[in-house]
Amino acid sequence: MATLMDVAGGCEYPGRGLAIGRDSDGMPFAAYWLTGRSPASQQRELVVSEREIVVRETGGGAADELRHYTAAIRDEDWFIVGNGSHVPELAGTHADFVDLQVALRNLDYEPDPPIRTPRIFAGAVIEGPELLDVVVGSARSYSADQVQHPSLFLRRSEEATAGVITTYSGTAAQVVTDGYPVVVSVEVEWESLPDLLWNRLDPSLRIALVVIPLLPETFDEAITRAR
Repeated sequence: MATLMDVAGGCEYPGRGLAIGRDSDGMPFAAYWLTGRSPASQQRELVVSEREIVVRETGGGAADELRHYTAAIRDEDWFIVGNGSHVPELAGTHADFVDLQVALRNLDYEPDPPIRTPRIFAGAVIEGPELLDVVVGSARSYSADQVQHPSLFLRRSEEATAGVITTYSGTAAQVVTDGYPVVVSVEVEWESLPDLLWNRLDPSLRIALVVIPLLPETFDEAITRAR
């Protein structure tokens, strides 16, 4: 099984990526990272509040929902993270007890031709140290008018494993869309992940990263890294 660091740093340009799982001690956690090629993409930051994480513009330009959005939402017993405006939408449907895999079918990929970036997300129910009903999935382009919805479902997340997904898998010069979820091993405690993941991302492309323990009911203990 590949490790989380192998997948996160497995290509020059992963775009946006996320992971959800349990570390080597069984602590439930999530991670989210941003990389970008253009000046507009690099002028962003992750803003962590009590129960939301927002991707915000830092260069004084106009807001763009493809670049600036709520990336994570936490309730008392569930958590959702993703790369766009679909995160609040999925949070709303999940709060109404709609299965996330069913809700996924209503998503489209991002309207950014010719790349057609996948919309990625992960969600889970949190019961103490347990992560239950874990879903990691995407809406990705199969063709200009066809959408695929690959997803991974885990009834229970095992210790030292995580589900991970990225938007891309190529280089900055040759963008390759991804959006396929995989299970990876997590051989360290969650507190080590911010530095390990950050160091695997290309220094010229990395923007920001956050790793969040999910046992607390807020994001107060999250650890961030930024350029």
